[in-house]
Amino acid sequence: MKKTLAIAFSAITISTFAQQQPAVIKLTAEKLHSRVREWPYPVNGITVPTNAPALLWPGTNGKDMVKPMESGSEVPEDPNIGNVRYKIMLASDPAFKNDLVISAEQRWAVYPLHQALRPGKWYWKYAYSLKGKNQWVWSPVYDFVVDAKYANEKVSPPVSVVLKRNEGAHPLLWDMNRSGEDFYRNNLQNPEAKKFIVFAEKLMRAPLPVEEPQRVIDTTGKNPREKKIILERMYHGFGDAVGTPVRNLCIAYQLTKDKRFILDAKRRAMNIAHMNPDGLATGDDFTSGAVLEALGWFYDAGYSFLDPQEKEFLKNVITLRAKRVYDHLPNRFELHVSDNHVWQITLRNLAIATVAVINDVPEAKEWLTYMYEVWSARFPVLGTTDGGWHEGNGYFRVNFKSIIYLSQMFGDFSGVDYFKLPWMQNLSYYMLYTHPVGSASTAIGDMWENIPTVVKGEAWFADALTFRENNPYLNWYVDEIKAGNPDYFHGTDDYLLFRLLNYKPDNKLTTIVPVKLPKSRDFADVGVVAMHEDLAHADKSLSSYLFSSPFGSSGHGHASQNAFTINYKGKVIFGGTGYYSNFSDKHNLLYYRSSKAYNTILADSLNQKIGEEGYGWIPRAISGQHIQYALGDASNAYGEIKSEFWLDRFKQINVKPDKANGYGESGVTLYRRHMLQLEGGYIVLYDELEASKPVKWTTQFHTPYCEIEAQKSGNANEQSFEVKTNLGKVNASIFANGPLHLTVHNKFYETAVNWNKVTDDNGNIKEFKDQWHAGITSLPSQKFRFLTVIQIKNGQAEVIKTLSVNNGLYHLQVGGWDIEAQLDGTKTAALQISGEQQKSLFNYGNLQIHYLGKNYMPQIAGSSLLLEMDGAKLNRREVVDELPDVAKFDRQP
Repeated sequence: MKKTLAIAFSAITISTFAQQQPAVIKLTAEKLHSRVREWPYPVNGITVPTNAPALLWPGTNGKDMVKPMESGSEVPEDPNIGNVRYKIMLASDPAFKNDLVISAEQRWAVYPLHQALRPGKWYWKYAYSLKGKNQWVWSPVYDFVVDAKYANEKVSPPVSVVLKRNEGAHPLLWDMNRSGEDFYRNNLQNPEAKKFIVFAEKLMRAPLPVEEPQRVIDTTGKNPREKKIILERMYHGFGDAVGTPVRNLCIAYQLTKDKRFILDAKRRAMNIAHMNPDGLATGDDFTSGAVLEALGWFYDAGYSFLDPQEKEFLKNVITLRAKRVYDHLPNRFELHVSDNHVWQITLRNLAIATVAVINDVPEAKEWLTYMYEVWSARFPVLGTTDGGWHEGNGYFRVNFKSIIYLSQMFGDFSGVDYFKLPWMQNLSYYMLYTHPVGSASTAIGDMWENIPTVVKGEAWFADALTFRENNPYLNWYVDEIKAGNPDYFHGTDDYLLFRLLNYKPDNKLTTIVPVKLPKSRDFADVGVVAMHEDLAHADKSLSSYLFSSPFGSSGHGHASQNAFTINYKGKVIFGGTGYYSNFSDKHNLLYYRSSKAYNTILADSLNQKIGEEGYGWIPRAISGQHIQYALGDASNAYGEIKSEFWLDRFKQINVKPDKANGYGESGVTLYRRHMLQLEGGYIVLYDELEASKPVKWTTQFHTPYCEIEAQKSGNANEQSFEVKTNLGKVNASIFANGPLHLTVHNKFYETAVNWNKVTDDNGNIKEFKDQWHAGITSLPSQKFRFLTVIQIKNGQAEVIKTLSVNNGLYHLQVGGWDIEAQLDGTKTAALQISGEQQKSLFNYGNLQIHYLGKNYMPQIAGSSLLLEMDGAKLNRREVVDELPDVAKFDRQP
């Protein structure tokens, strides 16, 4: 869905919206993001956040709805998806008489409107027909509203303009046929360009590559599926290894006009062009895509150095490899929530090769049309406007090159500055808040364990963004990374071309230290709230994160709704556990990807659902000076796995996702987790839990790099443990209105084995070590509450004093903070935390509010209220639930 509305915090401020909605919203949809589109957008008279929405609808094979089929998946592709054609009608009246727009026939199920619609109500419908037929099946009529406030928004041009822009002589890529001379002259005195030319000189002396594995891995004793995966891994990266030198030599030629570089690029391009497109070395989507891009680079930059026979040969090889990608895209890829391989890599590969041959291969115009339309309708696929990325920062890195270069490329063609999209503008803050300088990241999603601090790829990406985004906080972030990691920036990385294209010799970047930014930031559309004690010095202070994603656990995301991460002095204290070895081996499916690996709650020892159906969301967040607050809702996250894609993954490894393996219906109907970070090194969790039947509730704590030691308790309703770390004193105390059982151990639910010889970012084979876990379990209960107090201190932890317990209402005191919490699940939920020294008070529920000698009342029952003094001024923030963008705009009819 195409959105252009930026939202800073997910909670609605009461003073503005109290009369418009209840405090608590209960979502009933089975899913918020479907794996493939199942309903049209926009519908139901919603007011769209733009003047030119993209029209989206479910795909069909002519009989049934198109089902999930990922590139590289073992799920076979529907052979009939290519037999369908679509068209749309749009008008300002339901009879389709006024302001009528009728599309041409097309193979894909998206239609971005490259024209500004006047304010008011609009009506649309779509139709499909089988190829070669003229019998159209029309959908019902849908309607939406365009608000006048979006009237002046710039709209991307139609594809005809993009195609026109690509007419002319080579080189076409990066607008070089128009700006190549400026590119050359602008970089004559660029120190980075000079350094790169020296590198390219050495590159020409390297031998030609041969088709052989990048690494050798023993397959003895492995089953056929494991052998197949290992063989792919042995050649993983081969395409980049042989293709990147071609690209670099083409760049060197354009920087110098020295024919030696382009002639050596030709020698290498012709060598890899002769490699077997069906072989192990360049046959899969990643390696073949990298070869395709390299050949496109040379065909474009070195066109005048090819004789007619060579041109024909290269054109045919490019066409063969390009068609292998493109022929599987229309009526499939655009429908998918995120076909990862294509969005990450092969879309960029295909786009570069397509532009290279756009005027020589007739089909290429259709390829480019399709990519531009899908880009216009769907980017960014795993975010909306808040700058976040659903899958976590470990796998976000794989998308960086495509985000940078496709934004540059489509911007060149269309005149649209994609770096000014709201998502792009907020991306800097997502990086700053979720992976601060010198610190660990959020410890969530596939491969999070590969980024113990800001690694090279993240540093290069952030640096590249500074060339197009005027954000002084981002500039500070990059300067700090460069100061701490000067070895990262050697000038030959994958973003060199982007920096050269956007180089300004006299550009002076303004930097601002983020001391005045809010301590918290809510990325509600991907479901992350980041809370910091000191954002500018996260490597020396406390940071915490709460997760609850509207995307569920699709792609490289995990079943981690309402999980938390706590980092201290730049290191992960509490976070996800386990290891990424393969997308869906036993350790991955039974542990690493499951809720068992995260600091969230199990019901009768059962996980949340894997798939888009197991979703959560962030209804509220408040950023204060002394108290920071977030609320996650994972009420829809539990139950039987329904995703056919994931059920097939279990089937592939002969494992059933049943109760014996930690999956199944637990009956959970409510799970709302309130999380607060208090000044002085305290995290408070308050969990509201309900189920359709009594269940045993287990609240989990995982420390991937530290040992956990249980502490003796004289009260069965309170359990405590200590985390052994040299960073300071860390302990946790868990309270309930009934007996609790504590278990501490250092074994995974499913053993982690690095059978695939997975390496870290430095190429070292990873050691899969045991990690520590604590689980605190209740007796069976239909309605239940947990209160957790975690202390992270430089010195000794404070003694938590229990001042009173009265009808389930616990009154505790720790380190100058008073905490009252209703732990009887049959009574109205309530939590109040106050600090006399901090002059701060947080309230949720029906407790009396007495603050600095005065009584206060919430403006609406069930809200979350924060009162703090800023000098002599009272800051009052009262919030109720607000939906994420996808639930506001893109809901089912």
